[in-house]
Amino acid sequence: MGTLICVAGVLVLVSCSSWTYAATATQPAFVAVGTQGMVASDSPYASQAGRDILEAGGNAVDAAIATSMALSVTRPFSTGLGGGGFMMLRLANGEVHIIDARECAPGAATADMYVRARAAAPDGPPASQFGGLAAGVPGLLAGHQAMHERFGTRPWAELIAPARRLALEGFAADASYVAAARSVREDVQRYPSMRAWTAPLFETFRIGQDDLKPGTIVRQPELAETLELIATGGIDVFYRGEIADSIVEAVQGTGGIMTREDLARYKPVWREPLRMRYRDRFDVLLMPPPSSGGVVIAEMLNILERWDLAAIRREDPGLAAHYTVEAMKHAMADRARYLGDADYAAVPVEPLVSKAHARLLADRIRPDRVSEPDRYGRIPGDDAGTSHYSVVDRWGNVVSATETINTEWGCLVLVQSRGIVLNNEMDDFSVEPDKTNAYNLAQSQANAVGPYKRPLSSMSPTIVLADGRPVLAVGASGGPRIITGTLQVILNVLDYEMPLGEAVASPRLHHQWHPDEVYRNEYAADDPVVRGLASRGHKIADRRRGAVVQAIRIESDRLIGASDPRKGGVPAGY
Repeated sequence: MGTLICVAGVLVLVSCSSWTYAATATQPAFVAVGTQGMVASDSPYASQAGRDILEAGGNAVDAAIATSMALSVTRPFSTGLGGGGFMMLRLANGEVHIIDARECAPGAATADMYVRARAAAPDGPPASQFGGLAAGVPGLLAGHQAMHERFGTRPWAELIAPARRLALEGFAADASYVAAARSVREDVQRYPSMRAWTAPLFETFRIGQDDLKPGTIVRQPELAETLELIATGGIDVFYRGEIADSIVEAVQGTGGIMTREDLARYKPVWREPLRMRYRDRFDVLLMPPPSSGGVVIAEMLNILERWDLAAIRREDPGLAAHYTVEAMKHAMADRARYLGDADYAAVPVEPLVSKAHARLLADRIRPDRVSEPDRYGRIPGDDAGTSHYSVVDRWGNVVSATETINTEWGCLVLVQSRGIVLNNEMDDFSVEPDKTNAYNLAQSQANAVGPYKRPLSSMSPTIVLADGRPVLAVGASGGPRIITGTLQVILNVLDYEMPLGEAVASPRLHHQWHPDEVYRNEYAADDPVVRGLASRGHKIADRRRGAVVQAIRIESDRLIGASDPRKGGVPAGY
């Protein structure tokens, strides 16, 4: 028998048995079922680009690169050539490879550069968020090339061709694109000094134009030309050639310090995954520093093992939510105090992800009320400018990848002649003592600005194994909500045994320790979950800033893709 549930306003028939999802005529558009290959991204164009590569014989890495390049065209406010990211690959033979293509600080960066910038222009826009000084050295293309050289099978130019076509011929803007274009106007209205150098960005992407609406065709001929140069000349043209010259000119022309040498010396880094065991059945593969996501998710899962969440939720959904939020607070407090770029600072990863640490933290969680803020963590003694996609191919190779330009439209600097939006990843450092970043996150001095350092990230590409085989590829966009959004989808699938579409679309909560408040997002104010949290002393905020999750469920005879309906994504499989 099946049960009708409401998922994002759509009635969906789901199976009552564990670990299955019944595809029916009422299946929502944000869920797809295939047997040979699947791509789940937050853009239907990008998912289709990746799917086409899979169907043409490409593997998961080939499809991931094609998906990413298409996202750079259709989601320019979230990702692109001017950004960076992390890609996790689990091969069918069990090997796991991670490429860290995170942006890094320019060579001239110093720990006090933003303090000095604020002193020089106290009424100007924050220099770590807007303008050329906010831009880190982009790493996305270098990471893709590294993955392609080792594991790709299709020609480089073939993987870029779908994105070039989209840029040249145009694509139909959707509601997410229109919302992102309209939201950025508030920043420029607040800081009129930005109007001159943001004009090219506004013109190219029709930001602020009243005639921009869903269905409007957006063309980017400059980006199409850039993609053609990269397709024929490789990434050297980006890091050492004419595109590098254009990037440096745009950055330095808007107050930045990036040089041609910074671009030329950029190198992606191969990382070893974090591995943790959950409930003695699941092996979870997570991203290590400079991502904070893997450490924090591992810590939260280790804490939550203490309780049978499914049984508790059936009796008292507010208590299950309380335990989950308290785990978030403990792990996010540790994130704020200890995490940074492990290549430059001593980051206590092993103690933080240990079962012993989790037991001590779980012992502090009381079922009836919250603790004082300083009792969280410590070792004993807006979807914003980010995009996630997951890929599975016919051979069983799995990719989980998250990439970003940080906040929407990055630093608002466009390399006009190239169609490239630059990141504002420098704001992910601890830019000023005792100040939070654009996401209101507190940060450790292990994450201080320094030459060539990589800022701490919340990106959390994740792959889950059950009994040794992959069953879930998942990740999210949304700043620090990436971590809690990814966690809750993992819990929805593993503990609550939800069908994947429901697991992705269900309401979610968020708490990041500081500020001390729970974002209830899609939950109604009188929902039993919200009432249960409030009765235990949680401060409930009316904020609606959640994550956007993309996931693929891998079963023995089929692949199920789910793209979060919150951003209009659509998966594609065959």
